[in-house]
Amino acid sequence: MKRLIVSLVLSGAVVWAAVALATPGSGQSNSIQALGALHADLAFNTGLVAEANGLTWKGKQYSADQLPELLMRLRSDGITSLGEWLNLHPAVSARFGMVPVGVLHSPEIVTQQAKFAPGGFSGWHSHSGYLTATVVSGQVVRYGPDCSSETFTAGQSFYETAANTFIVKNESNADAVVSVTFVVPGGTPTTGLRVDKPQPATCSK
Repeated sequence: MKRLIVSLVLSGAVVWAAVALATPGSGQSNSIQALGALHADLAFNTGLVAEANGLTWKGKQYSADQLPELLMRLRSDGITSLGEWLNLHPAVSARFGMVPVGVLHSPEIVTQQAKFAPGGFSGWHSHSGYLTATVVSGQVVRYGPDCSSETFTAGQSFYETAANTFIVKNESNADAVVSVTFVVPGGTPTTGLRVDKPQPATCSK
């Protein structure tokens, strides 16, 4: 938490601008509304797809219906808290058709207001931990790497995690305002709130 506060105090809006307006974003301005530390563990849906196709573990293939056998193998390997281990390895949970849950220990919570001018866009990126976003006014369009899109208007919300790469655009002729709450691992600096990604070859947006 101290690193986050120190970065904000020393560099002010310049640091946040570098996070939120990283190339190739344009026409987006941001201001932090609140930040704090949660002294508890928090479980969340990582956004990974539950594929239920099993996996290979230490040279042996386990099918989706062989989770009990895998858990027995893990226990014999010295892993005693199997539920916690699965939470720490959400990709494994996804391979067995379970909702892939992640756990953040004493996360930091940052709320920002993002304003998109007409034609403004965020640039391609993802996030550590997760975020929830609510459109306060206007509308924005979120594109995924396959170019699928969703339009969100005032009063509508969306959710993102590190599993997704996306871009947010204001394709209207009026300003759009979005309130965003980041929930990130403890000690995350401001530069870690957003993770820049290259534009996918599968989408020209």
